[in-house]
Amino acid sequence: MGHKSYTFDFLATVSAQLVTDLEALPVSLLDAGTLTALAQYQNANNARQGVYLLHLDSVPVYLGKADNVADRLGQHLRKLSGRKNLTLTDVGYKALLLDKSMSTAANESVLIAIFRQSHAAMWNGKGFGPKDPGKERDTTRPSFFDRTYPIDDAWLVDFPDDTTTAAHLMDAIKQAVPYTFRFDLKNAGDTVVNLTGVPRTAKALLCATVRALGAGWKGAVLAYGMVLYRTDKQYRFGEELLP
Repeated sequence: MGHKSYTFDFLATVSAQLVTDLEALPVSLLDAGTLTALAQYQNANNARQGVYLLHLDSVPVYLGKADNVADRLGQHLRKLSGRKNLTLTDVGYKALLLDKSMSTAANESVLIAIFRQSHAAMWNGKGFGPKDPGKERDTTRPSFFDRTYPIDDAWLVDFPDDTTTAAHLMDAIKQAVPYTFRFDLKNAGDTVVNLTGVPRTAKALLCATVRALGAGWKGAVLAYGMVLYRTDKQYRFGEELLP
């Protein structure tokens, strides 16, 4: 027969083109300087949406899509800066900025599937991303990403005072660390914490706070972050900090 039906696979065609264009780009170092330049380029061209590809040791490890690529890459840079077992100078990125119509057509799932054909160890779906993992992760097995690159609990916190309140100190830690830190002081925020001789690291400061709060309180260092609650919950996948 001299006729047939034809269906144009729009998503596959667009995705294949985007993959080709991404692969053709050079890898830029992921740091404050390159992200400032990217943000300036976005503003100058009024183009902020797009897709990006993170590299570790020149190997693609994570593909994402964002309404503001420079902002999202900045979030990733902050997260990675507080992790063990990787060096920031080994982390790079590629980014394609897209107009609104192309951004809508760029299907993240299809792009990830294409890259996984040749890069099976991609971090997508393995616990890496910009969102807080949520309280249910406190007592469950850490994700692949968190197991491989756990937080740096020795992160330095610039806190000059030797005497403070638990609420003030916890807020300072939360602002300083580049990973999740959740706490609920209930009615104990005014508890005095003595930091004389305490190293200004996140874990040491949390330990001092738990000691000051006393019985019934518990801190924990988990693969993805730290927590502090009045609780009898068992953190079997983390290090518990007790009074």
